[in-house]
Amino acid sequence: MSPPFNRLDGYNIFDDKGEVKRLVESLIQDRDPDVTIESMRKMDYAYLFNLFQRGKTIEVELPRAGIEESWEWRKGKIDETVIKRITDALIGR
Repeated sequence: MSPPFNRLDGYNIFDDKGEVKRLVESLIQDRDPDVTIESMRKMDYAYLFNLFQRGKTIEVELPRAGIEESWEWRKGKIDETVIKRITDALIGR
């Protein structure tokens, strides 16, 4: 369970674009090092990533809840929804 956002502490992984990008890059590199992040866009409820793989672009939407549940991703605690969406996109589903 992710900690609730505390305005005094100011930490919320969803609002840290760099941290979210590093999370996605780590998942991609574990599965297919030839894939790159072409672009990313933050919305109120999700991030949209355009991944470039073997000459084509793949769009992946990662929900806010999944990203917030992955706030300890550096310790290996990544939400299954995030992992599944990245994996499914990379194998072409």
